[in-house]
This record gives sequence, structure tokens and C-alpha cells, in this order.
Amino acid sequence: MRYLREVFDDWLTRTAGIVFLLIIGAVIFNTVSDLPTRYPLFGVFSFSMIPILFIAGGVIFVLAILREIR
Repeated sequence: MRYLREVFDDWLTRTAGIVFLLIIGAVIFNTVSDLPTRYPLFGVFSFSMIPILFIAGGVIFVLAILREIR
């Protein structure tokens, strides 16, 4: 636990961890649930969240790297 506390010590790494968990949750939800196939508008929203979260995670990752360089 101490190692995790050292890794997630600032808001950028915490946000990156949350975005990662949201991506995993969205992928599992889209795989297991039949709601996106029953409700097409919800399916579009649900399936479009994965690339949006992936791009947001990339931006957060770049910001974290730039912050460490300074």
C-alpha cells in the first residue's frame, strides 16, 4: 500500500488511475451488457466513451511526463 501511495501522490496520477479504471469498466460493461444493443442511442454513447477516455488518458499521461521533466 505504501508503494501505491507514493505513485498516486499528485492529482495527475490519481486522475490517470481513475481514467484507466473507467476505460476498463466501460469495456467490461460493453462486453457483458445487452443494454447498448437494446437502446441504440445509449449504445452510441457507451461505445464512444472508450476512445474519448483513451484520448483523455493520453493527454493526462503527456501532462504528467511534462510535469516530471520540469
